[in-house]
Amino acid sequence: MTLFWIITAAMILAAVWFIAPALLGRTREGDTSYAEANLSVYRDRLAELAAERDRGTLSEEEYEQGRRELENEIVRDVPGEEAGAERSGAASASGRRTLSGLMLLLPVLAVTLYFAVGRPGLIGESPATRLSQSEIQKYSRMAPEQRISQLRAHLSEHPKTAEAWVLLGQTYRAQEQFGDAVEAYGEARKLLGEEPQLLVQYAEAIALANGRRITERASALVNKALAKDPDNSLGLWLAGSAAMSRGDGEAAAKHWRKLAAQMPPDSDAIGMLKGYIAQAEGVSQESVTIDRPEQTAAAGPSMRVRVDLAAELKETADPGDTVFIFARAAQGPPMPVAVVRKQVQDLPVEVSLNDSQAMMPSRKLSSMDRVVVGARVSKNGQPTAQPGDLEGMTNPLKVKDGRQLSVTIDRRVE
Repeated sequence: MTLFWIITAAMILAAVWFIAPALLGRTREGDTSYAEANLSVYRDRLAELAAERDRGTLSEEEYEQGRRELENEIVRDVPGEEAGAERSGAASASGRRTLSGLMLLLPVLAVTLYFAVGRPGLIGESPATRLSQSEIQKYSRMAPEQRISQLRAHLSEHPKTAEAWVLLGQTYRAQEQFGDAVEAYGEARKLLGEEPQLLVQYAEAIALANGRRITERASALVNKALAKDPDNSLGLWLAGSAAMSRGDGEAAAKHWRKLAAQMPPDSDAIGMLKGYIAQAEGVSQESVTIDRPEQTAAAGPSMRVRVDLAAELKETADPGDTVFIFARAAQGPPMPVAVVRKQVQDLPVEVSLNDSQAMMPSRKLSSMDRVVVGARVSKNGQPTAQPGDLEGMTNPLKVKDGRQLSVTIDRRVE
Protein backbone atom coordinates (compact mmCIF):
# COMPACT_ATOMS: atom_id res chain seq x y z
CA MET A 1 0.00 0.00 0.00
CA THR A 2 2.89 2.36 0.81
CA LEU A 3 4.36 1.76 -2.64
CA PHE A 4 1.02 2.70 -4.24
CA TRP A 5 0.99 6.12 -2.54
CA ILE A 6 4.65 6.73 -3.37
CA ILE A 7 3.91 6.11 -7.06
CA THR A 8 0.86 8.39 -6.86
CA ALA A 9 2.91 11.22 -5.34
CA ALA A 10 5.59 10.82 -8.01
CA MET A 11 3.01 11.09 -10.80
CA ILE A 12 1.54 14.28 -9.27
CA LEU A 13 5.02 15.84 -8.98
CA ALA A 14 5.73 14.94 -12.61
CA ALA A 15 2.54 16.69 -13.72
CA VAL A 16 3.41 19.84 -11.74
CA TRP A 17 6.94 19.81 -13.18
CA PHE A 18 5.57 20.10 -16.73
CA ILE A 19 3.53 23.23 -15.97
CA ALA A 20 5.95 24.88 -13.52
CA PRO A 21 7.98 26.87 -16.14
CA ALA A 22 4.89 28.67 -17.42
CA LEU A 23 3.65 29.43 -13.90
CA LEU A 24 7.03 30.80 -12.78
CA GLY A 25 6.94 33.52 -15.45
CA ARG A 26 9.57 32.24 -17.82
CA THR A 27 8.16 34.42 -20.68
CA ARG A 28 10.83 37.10 -20.96
CA GLU A 29 11.59 36.02 -24.50
CA GLY A 30 8.10 37.05 -25.59
CA ASP A 31 8.41 40.42 -23.80
CA THR A 32 11.79 41.08 -25.43
CA SER A 33 10.45 40.33 -28.89
CA TYR A 34 7.60 42.84 -28.39
CA ALA A 35 10.01 45.61 -27.24
CA GLU A 36 12.34 45.02 -30.19
CA ALA A 37 9.40 45.33 -32.60
CA ASN A 38 8.43 48.73 -31.11
CA LEU A 39 12.03 49.98 -31.30
CA SER A 40 12.21 48.95 -34.94
CA VAL A 41 9.08 50.99 -35.73
CA TYR A 42 10.57 53.95 -33.83
CA ARG A 43 13.78 53.79 -35.86
CA ASP A 44 11.85 53.65 -39.16
CA ARG A 45 9.70 56.66 -38.24
CA LEU A 46 12.74 58.65 -37.07
CA ALA A 47 14.48 57.86 -40.37
CA GLU A 48 11.43 59.17 -42.27
CA LEU A 49 11.50 62.45 -40.26
CA ALA A 50 15.19 62.90 -41.03
CA ALA A 51 14.60 62.27 -44.76
CA GLU A 52 11.82 64.88 -44.87
CA ARG A 53 14.05 67.37 -43.05
CA ASP A 54 16.85 66.75 -45.58
CA ARG A 55 14.45 67.23 -48.47
CA GLY A 56 13.34 70.53 -46.93
CA THR A 57 9.83 69.35 -46.28
CA LEU A 58 10.29 69.84 -42.51
CA SER A 59 12.07 72.66 -40.75
CA GLU A 60 14.65 71.94 -38.06
CA GLU A 61 12.16 72.93 -35.37
CA GLU A 62 9.45 70.64 -36.80
CA TYR A 63 11.95 67.77 -37.00
CA GLU A 64 12.99 68.24 -33.34
CA GLN A 65 9.37 68.40 -32.24
CA GLY A 66 8.52 65.16 -34.11
CA ARG A 67 11.59 63.40 -32.71
CA ARG A 68 10.63 64.36 -29.12
CA GLU A 69 7.10 63.02 -29.66
CA LEU A 70 8.50 59.70 -30.95
CA GLU A 71 10.79 59.45 -27.93
CA ASN A 72 7.84 60.00 -25.57
CA GLU A 73 5.87 57.25 -27.35
CA ILE A 74 8.72 54.76 -27.19
CA VAL A 75 9.20 55.44 -23.48
CA ARG A 76 5.52 54.64 -22.90
CA ASP A 77 5.44 51.50 -25.10
CA VAL A 78 8.82 49.96 -24.26
CA PRO A 79 9.58 49.90 -20.50
CA GLY A 80 13.14 49.99 -19.31
CA GLU A 81 14.94 47.10 -17.63
CA GLU A 82 13.72 48.08 -14.17
CA ALA A 83 10.10 48.27 -15.27
CA GLY A 84 10.41 44.97 -17.15
CA ALA A 85 12.00 43.33 -14.18
CA GLU A 86 9.24 44.66 -11.93
CA ARG A 87 6.54 43.27 -14.26
CA SER A 88 8.38 39.94 -14.59
CA GLY A 89 8.78 39.76 -10.82
CA ALA A 90 5.10 40.36 -10.30
CA ALA A 91 4.22 37.65 -12.80
CA SER A 92 6.72 35.27 -11.20
CA ALA A 93 5.31 35.90 -7.73
CA SER A 94 1.81 35.25 -9.00
CA GLY A 95 3.00 32.04 -10.68
CA ARG A 96 4.68 30.86 -7.50
CA ARG A 97 1.47 31.38 -5.56
CA THR A 98 -0.46 29.44 -8.22
CA LEU A 99 2.15 26.66 -8.27
CA SER A 100 2.05 26.34 -4.47
CA GLY A 101 -1.72 26.15 -4.56
CA LEU A 102 -1.67 23.44 -7.20
CA MET A 103 0.87 21.36 -5.26
CA LEU A 104 -1.48 21.41 -2.29
CA LEU A 105 -4.71 21.05 -4.22
CA LEU A 106 -3.77 18.34 -6.76
CA PRO A 107 -3.02 15.58 -4.19
CA VAL A 108 -6.22 16.38 -2.30
CA LEU A 109 -8.29 16.25 -5.51
CA ALA A 110 -6.58 13.05 -6.72
CA VAL A 111 -7.08 11.19 -3.44
CA THR A 112 -10.68 12.42 -3.09
CA LEU A 113 -11.52 11.34 -6.64
CA TYR A 114 -9.86 7.92 -6.14
CA PHE A 115 -11.81 7.18 -2.98
CA ALA A 116 -15.01 8.34 -4.67
CA VAL A 117 -14.84 6.30 -7.89
CA GLY A 118 -11.91 3.88 -7.42
CA ARG A 119 -11.53 0.65 -5.46
CA PRO A 120 -9.33 1.43 -2.45
CA GLY A 121 -9.84 -2.08 -1.07
CA LEU A 122 -7.68 -3.50 -3.86
CA ILE A 123 -4.62 -1.68 -2.50
CA GLY A 124 -4.42 -3.81 0.60
CA GLU A 125 -5.95 -6.97 -0.85
CA SER A 126 -3.70 -9.94 -0.30
CA PRO A 127 -2.46 -11.81 -3.40
CA ALA A 128 -3.23 -15.44 -4.08
CA THR A 129 -1.25 -17.60 -1.66
CA ARG A 130 -0.22 -21.24 -1.49
CA LEU A 131 -0.04 -23.82 1.25
CA SER A 132 3.40 -25.21 1.95
CA GLN A 133 3.91 -28.95 1.85
CA SER A 134 4.29 -29.03 5.64
CA GLU A 135 0.95 -27.23 6.01
CA ILE A 136 -0.77 -29.70 3.68
CA GLN A 137 0.63 -32.59 5.69
CA LYS A 138 -0.41 -30.91 8.94
CA TYR A 139 -4.01 -30.53 7.79
CA SER A 140 -4.08 -34.07 6.36
CA ARG A 141 -3.19 -35.53 9.75
CA MET A 142 -6.00 -33.74 11.56
CA ALA A 143 -9.34 -35.27 12.42
CA PRO A 144 -12.00 -34.05 9.93
CA GLU A 145 -13.78 -31.76 12.39
CA GLN A 146 -10.50 -30.14 13.48
CA ARG A 147 -9.33 -29.88 9.87
CA ILE A 148 -12.51 -28.04 8.89
CA SER A 149 -12.25 -25.53 11.75
CA GLN A 150 -8.54 -24.93 11.12
CA LEU A 151 -9.01 -24.49 7.36
CA ARG A 152 -11.92 -22.11 7.97
CA ALA A 153 -9.77 -20.05 10.32
CA HIS A 154 -6.94 -19.97 7.76
CA LEU A 155 -9.28 -18.93 4.95
CA SER A 156 -10.84 -16.14 7.00
CA GLU A 157 -7.40 -14.48 6.98
CA HIS A 158 -6.17 -15.76 3.60
CA PRO A 159 -9.28 -16.20 1.41
CA LYS A 160 -7.24 -16.62 -1.79
CA THR A 161 -5.49 -19.84 -0.74
CA ALA A 162 -6.82 -22.17 -3.46
CA GLU A 163 -5.33 -25.36 -2.00
CA ALA A 164 -7.04 -24.69 1.33
CA TRP A 165 -10.41 -24.43 -0.45
CA VAL A 166 -9.72 -27.74 -2.24
CA LEU A 167 -8.79 -29.48 1.00
CA LEU A 168 -11.87 -28.04 2.66
CA GLY A 169 -14.08 -29.30 -0.19
CA GLN A 170 -12.54 -32.77 0.00
CA THR A 171 -13.08 -32.90 3.76
CA TYR A 172 -16.70 -31.76 3.50
CA ARG A 173 -17.30 -34.37 0.80
CA ALA A 174 -15.80 -37.14 2.99
CA GLN A 175 -18.03 -35.98 5.86
CA GLU A 176 -21.05 -36.02 3.53
CA GLN A 177 -21.59 -32.28 3.98
CA PHE A 178 -22.21 -31.95 0.28
CA GLY A 179 -23.67 -28.43 0.23
CA ASP A 180 -20.60 -27.08 2.02
CA ALA A 181 -18.37 -29.02 -0.38
CA VAL A 182 -20.08 -27.31 -3.33
CA GLU A 183 -19.37 -23.91 -1.79
CA ALA A 184 -15.70 -24.74 -1.13
CA TYR A 185 -15.08 -26.13 -4.62
CA GLY A 186 -16.78 -23.08 -6.11
CA GLU A 187 -14.33 -20.79 -4.29
CA ALA A 188 -11.40 -22.94 -5.43
CA ARG A 189 -12.57 -22.71 -9.04
CA LYS A 190 -12.52 -18.89 -8.87
CA LEU A 191 -8.81 -19.10 -8.05
CA LEU A 192 -7.69 -22.12 -10.09
CA GLY A 193 -9.90 -21.72 -13.14
CA GLU A 194 -10.93 -24.66 -15.33
CA GLU A 195 -8.60 -27.29 -13.84
CA PRO A 196 -10.06 -30.67 -14.93
CA GLN A 197 -9.78 -32.58 -11.65
CA LEU A 198 -11.25 -29.66 -9.70
CA LEU A 199 -14.14 -29.43 -12.17
CA VAL A 200 -15.08 -33.10 -11.75
CA GLN A 201 -14.82 -32.88 -7.96
CA TYR A 202 -17.05 -29.82 -8.10
CA ALA A 203 -19.52 -31.67 -10.37
CA GLU A 204 -19.56 -34.70 -8.07
CA ALA A 205 -20.32 -32.51 -5.04
CA ILE A 206 -23.20 -30.86 -6.92
CA ALA A 207 -24.61 -34.28 -7.87
CA LEU A 208 -24.33 -35.56 -4.30
CA ALA A 209 -25.97 -32.41 -2.95
CA ASN A 210 -28.87 -33.06 -5.34
CA GLY A 211 -29.58 -36.60 -4.20
CA ARG A 212 -26.92 -38.16 -6.48
CA ARG A 213 -28.65 -36.71 -9.54
CA ILE A 214 -26.37 -35.43 -12.33
CA THR A 215 -27.84 -31.98 -12.96
CA GLU A 216 -27.27 -29.91 -16.09
CA ARG A 217 -24.82 -27.77 -14.13
CA ALA A 218 -22.85 -30.85 -13.07
CA SER A 219 -22.90 -32.25 -16.64
CA ALA A 220 -21.55 -28.98 -18.03
CA LEU A 221 -18.63 -29.12 -15.59
CA VAL A 222 -17.89 -32.76 -16.48
CA ASN A 223 -17.93 -31.97 -20.21
CA LYS A 224 -15.46 -29.11 -19.69
CA ALA A 225 -13.16 -31.39 -17.72
CA LEU A 226 -13.23 -34.21 -20.28
CA ALA A 227 -12.60 -31.74 -23.11
CA LYS A 228 -9.27 -30.95 -21.42
CA ASP A 229 -8.55 -34.39 -19.92
CA PRO A 230 -10.44 -37.12 -21.87
CA ASP A 231 -9.10 -39.89 -19.60
CA ASN A 232 -10.07 -38.33 -16.28
CA SER A 233 -11.34 -41.24 -14.16
CA LEU A 234 -13.93 -39.41 -12.10
CA GLY A 235 -15.03 -37.47 -15.17
CA LEU A 236 -15.64 -40.71 -17.13
CA TRP A 237 -17.61 -42.19 -14.25
CA LEU A 238 -19.82 -39.10 -13.93
CA ALA A 239 -20.28 -38.81 -17.70
CA GLY A 240 -21.45 -42.44 -17.83
CA SER A 241 -23.84 -41.81 -14.93
CA ALA A 242 -25.23 -38.72 -16.66
CA ALA A 243 -25.76 -40.65 -19.91
CA MET A 244 -27.47 -43.49 -18.05
CA SER A 245 -29.82 -41.05 -16.33
CA ARG A 246 -30.80 -39.77 -19.79
CA GLY A 247 -31.54 -43.30 -20.91
CA ASP A 248 -28.54 -43.39 -23.25
CA GLY A 249 -27.08 -46.79 -22.31
CA GLU A 250 -24.76 -46.89 -25.31
CA ALA A 251 -23.02 -43.63 -24.32
CA ALA A 252 -22.89 -44.72 -20.67
CA ALA A 253 -21.24 -48.02 -21.54
CA LYS A 254 -18.72 -46.23 -23.79
CA HIS A 255 -17.58 -43.96 -20.93
CA TRP A 256 -17.45 -46.81 -18.41
CA ARG A 257 -15.56 -49.14 -20.75
CA LYS A 258 -12.94 -46.44 -21.28
CA LEU A 259 -12.68 -46.04 -17.52
CA ALA A 260 -12.37 -49.79 -16.93
CA ALA A 261 -9.62 -50.09 -19.55
CA GLN A 262 -7.48 -47.69 -17.49
CA MET A 263 -7.76 -49.76 -14.30
CA PRO A 264 -5.48 -52.65 -13.26
CA PRO A 265 -7.12 -56.01 -14.13
CA ASP A 266 -7.22 -57.01 -10.46
CA SER A 267 -8.79 -53.75 -9.31
CA ASP A 268 -11.73 -54.11 -6.91
CA ALA A 269 -13.68 -51.61 -9.00
CA ILE A 270 -13.54 -53.66 -12.22
CA GLY A 271 -16.28 -56.07 -11.08
CA MET A 272 -18.54 -53.18 -10.11
CA LEU A 273 -17.98 -51.43 -13.45
CA LYS A 274 -18.75 -54.62 -15.38
CA GLY A 275 -22.07 -54.77 -13.59
CA TYR A 276 -22.93 -51.21 -14.63
CA ILE A 277 -21.76 -51.85 -18.22
CA ALA A 278 -23.91 -54.98 -18.38
CA GLN A 279 -26.93 -52.99 -17.19
CA ALA A 280 -26.26 -50.23 -19.75
CA GLU A 281 -25.88 -52.73 -22.63
CA GLY A 282 -28.63 -55.08 -21.48
CA VAL A 283 -26.39 -58.15 -21.23
CA SER A 284 -25.17 -60.42 -18.45
CA GLN A 285 -22.21 -59.31 -16.36
CA GLU A 286 -20.35 -62.53 -17.20
CA SER A 287 -20.40 -61.64 -20.90
CA VAL A 288 -18.78 -58.24 -20.41
CA THR A 289 -15.13 -58.16 -21.42
CA ILE A 290 -12.82 -55.17 -21.23
CA ASP A 291 -10.62 -54.47 -24.24
CA ARG A 292 -7.30 -53.11 -23.08
CA PRO A 293 -4.61 -51.41 -25.16
CA GLU A 294 -1.39 -53.33 -25.49
CA GLN A 295 0.71 -52.76 -22.41
CA THR A 296 4.09 -51.23 -23.05
CA ALA A 297 6.93 -50.56 -20.71
CA ALA A 298 6.26 -47.54 -18.55
CA ALA A 299 7.93 -44.49 -20.01
CA GLY A 300 9.49 -41.85 -17.85
CA PRO A 301 11.29 -42.10 -14.53
CA SER A 302 10.90 -45.02 -12.13
CA MET A 303 11.76 -44.71 -8.44
CA ARG A 304 12.36 -47.73 -6.22
CA VAL A 305 10.82 -47.43 -2.74
CA ARG A 306 11.32 -49.74 0.21
CA VAL A 307 8.57 -49.49 2.84
CA ASP A 308 8.64 -50.85 6.37
CA LEU A 309 6.57 -50.44 9.53
CA ALA A 310 8.24 -49.16 12.69
CA ALA A 311 8.58 -51.87 15.35
CA GLU A 312 6.64 -49.90 17.99
CA LEU A 313 3.59 -49.70 15.69
CA LYS A 314 3.42 -53.29 14.46
CA GLU A 315 1.05 -54.41 17.21
CA THR A 316 -1.44 -51.66 16.25
CA ALA A 317 -1.77 -52.82 12.63
CA ASP A 318 -3.66 -55.90 11.44
CA PRO A 319 -2.07 -58.06 8.70
CA GLY A 320 -5.00 -57.38 6.35
CA ASP A 321 -4.90 -53.58 6.70
CA THR A 322 -4.41 -51.76 3.39
CA VAL A 323 -1.11 -49.97 2.75
CA PHE A 324 -1.02 -47.17 0.17
CA ILE A 325 2.46 -46.36 -1.18
CA PHE A 326 2.42 -43.15 -3.21
CA ALA A 327 4.18 -40.13 -4.65
CA ARG A 328 2.50 -36.74 -4.78
CA ALA A 329 3.51 -33.25 -5.91
CA ALA A 330 5.65 -31.32 -3.45
CA GLN A 331 3.51 -28.26 -4.13
CA GLY A 332 -0.13 -28.03 -5.12
CA PRO A 333 -3.10 -30.33 -4.57
CA PRO A 334 -2.10 -33.45 -2.57
CA MET A 335 -3.46 -35.91 -5.13
CA PRO A 336 -1.06 -38.83 -5.79
CA VAL A 337 0.69 -38.97 -9.16
CA ALA A 338 1.59 -42.66 -8.61
CA VAL A 339 0.12 -45.12 -6.12
CA VAL A 340 0.54 -48.82 -5.28
CA ARG A 341 -1.70 -50.80 -2.92
CA LYS A 342 -0.30 -53.46 -0.61
CA GLN A 343 -1.18 -54.97 2.80
CA VAL A 344 0.53 -54.85 6.17
CA GLN A 345 1.36 -58.57 5.87
CA ASP A 346 3.49 -57.70 2.79
CA LEU A 347 5.80 -55.39 4.79
CA PRO A 348 8.66 -54.83 4.44
CA VAL A 349 8.12 -54.48 0.71
CA GLU A 350 9.88 -52.85 -2.23
CA VAL A 351 7.89 -51.31 -5.08
CA SER A 352 8.52 -49.16 -8.14
CA LEU A 353 6.64 -45.89 -8.64
CA ASN A 354 6.26 -44.82 -12.28
CA ASP A 355 3.87 -43.30 -14.84
CA SER A 356 1.85 -46.49 -15.24
CA GLN A 357 0.39 -45.95 -11.75
CA ALA A 358 -0.92 -42.43 -12.42
CA MET A 359 -4.49 -41.73 -11.33
CA MET A 360 -4.88 -39.24 -14.19
CA PRO A 361 -3.01 -39.20 -17.51
CA SER A 362 -2.42 -35.47 -17.14
CA ARG A 363 -0.72 -35.87 -13.73
CA LYS A 364 2.10 -38.39 -13.95
CA LEU A 365 5.33 -38.83 -12.08
CA SER A 366 7.25 -37.69 -15.16
CA SER A 367 5.36 -34.38 -15.18
CA MET A 368 6.59 -33.49 -11.67
CA ASP A 369 9.85 -31.80 -10.74
CA ARG A 370 9.74 -32.57 -7.02
CA VAL A 371 7.57 -35.02 -5.08
CA VAL A 372 6.92 -36.30 -1.58
CA VAL A 373 6.92 -40.09 -1.28
CA GLY A 374 4.86 -41.64 1.49
CA ALA A 375 3.17 -44.77 2.79
CA ARG A 376 -0.01 -45.03 4.85
CA VAL A 377 -1.69 -47.90 6.67
CA SER A 378 -5.42 -47.28 6.21
CA LYS A 379 -7.61 -48.86 8.88
CA ASN A 380 -10.76 -48.52 6.74
CA GLY A 381 -9.19 -49.12 3.33
CA GLN A 382 -9.75 -45.51 2.16
CA PRO A 383 -6.91 -43.51 0.57
CA THR A 384 -7.79 -40.31 2.48
CA ALA A 385 -5.96 -40.07 5.81
CA GLN A 386 -8.16 -40.65 8.84
CA PRO A 387 -7.39 -40.43 12.58
CA GLY A 388 -5.83 -43.69 13.70
CA ASP A 389 -4.11 -44.38 10.37
CA LEU A 390 -0.35 -44.91 10.39
CA GLU A 391 1.96 -43.10 7.97
CA GLY A 392 5.45 -42.08 7.03
CA MET A 393 6.70 -39.42 4.58
CA THR A 394 9.92 -38.26 2.96
CA ASN A 395 10.93 -34.65 2.54
CA PRO A 396 10.37 -33.15 -0.93
CA LEU A 397 12.87 -34.68 -3.36
CA LYS A 398 13.82 -34.40 -7.01
CA VAL A 399 12.20 -36.87 -9.40
CA LYS A 400 15.03 -38.95 -10.83
CA ASP A 401 14.98 -42.20 -12.77
CA GLY A 402 16.59 -45.03 -10.81
CA ARG A 403 16.39 -43.21 -7.48
CA GLN A 404 16.19 -45.59 -4.51
CA LEU A 405 14.74 -44.54 -1.19
CA SER A 406 13.10 -45.91 1.91
CA VAL A 407 10.02 -44.90 3.88
CA THR A 408 9.32 -45.97 7.44
CA ILE A 409 5.74 -45.80 8.66
CA ASP A 410 6.48 -44.36 12.09
CA ARG A 411 3.66 -42.10 13.27
CA ARG A 412 -0.05 -42.13 13.90
CA VAL A 413 -2.46 -39.74 12.16
CA GLU A 414 -4.14 -37.59 14.81
